[in-house]
Amino acid sequence: MIKKGKYNILHIDSFSGFGGAQADITILLEFTKKNYADKFNIFVIHNNNERLKKELDKKGINNASVRMRNFLDIFAILKIRKILKENDIDLINFHSSRDHYLAGIASILILNKKIIKVLTRHVAYNISYLKGYLIYRFLTDYFITISDFIKNILINGVKINPEKIKTIYSPRTYGKEIAEADILNYGGLRSSVRIEAGINNSEKMVSLIGRLSKEKGHLTFIMAAKEILRTRGDIKFAIIGEGELFEEISAFISENGIKNNFILLGFQGDIKKYISASDLIVVPSGLEGMGSIIIESCAMRKAVVASNAGGIPEVVRNGKTGILFEAENYKELAEKILTVVDNEDLSKSLGTNCFEEVLKKFDAKNIADETARLYLGLLGQA
Repeated sequence: MIKKGKYNILHIDSFSGFGGAQADITILLEFTKKNYADKFNIFVIHNNNERLKKELDKKGINNASVRMRNFLDIFAILKIRKILKENDIDLINFHSSRDHYLAGIASILILNKKIIKVLTRHVAYNISYLKGYLIYRFLTDYFITISDFIKNILINGVKINPEKIKTIYSPRTYGKEIAEADILNYGGLRSSVRIEAGINNSEKMVSLIGRLSKEKGHLTFIMAAKEILRTRGDIKFAIIGEGELFEEISAFISENGIKNNFILLGFQGDIKKYISASDLIVVPSGLEGMGSIIIESCAMRKAVVASNAGGIPEVVRNGKTGILFEAENYKELAEKILTVVDNEDLSKSLGTNCFEEVLKKFDAKNIADETARLYLGLLGQA
């Protein structure tokens, strides 16, 4: 598909919230726009997602809202088709199932042009027969996965040709100089953030940051905390995030009699200040494609204890760049939390090692370069 002018690239996402995938989209497109303005025009369609729109607007990225109600939303298909035609889109990058199906159908309804269709797979869930053998085969030309774990699900579970899949990690770090500046700047807020949260200087702060949903392992975290609090009262446990399980989690903490040592902070726009204020970050997910909070915590030189699940071991190497525990084993998690918070040298070593690791693997500029090269190759410009 040789073109004299620039290629028109569309990213589409039907998720209505703002999580790791939406952060990936905004950071990737920020660097793509900055470094490949001579190659690409960039557009985004979102599902009336005001938070995503706000981030895209701040970065000067063209975006439009299309309400995507369900997989049978004919009006959405027609609206997407219109946008594809009006902007002469050459390549679509899907980010979740609903937009994949709706925009995939819209693209094949444009009969006079072949639009390249790419899916970025952010999650490690099992893939249904419908997705695997209809959407993935007939509405996808190429796959990007954010971890090798997810790549292997596509190869082994859905029998996708490995030559049609490339692992490209999430773009989350911006070079050592910027990372060091963040650590210094946010370190200055540590005391005020802890005071605001009700944590004094003699107490340790152990935090879980992420969406309040079943797969994130909040109940395992709470049970581990209960185990620790049988003998220790000098640790405060913070849960930062929003989601459908907020009331259930709050009730579970109260029922277990540990409310005085728990802080539920809800959604926070700037999580770096809470990472910086914490003594340890815990990621107890039962299933995780990679775990973006791990990357962000390591970029702040914070030690991480995480479950040995999904793509997490690709960044957390046990005893070197973090500590792993068996998913759902709250007693082991309790033991590993105490091992780190009671050993300052170990905590610093884990944080430093992981800092160096994520700066190499998740550099936003390098990942934008890798993605741009992939796009150009798929468009015949290899």
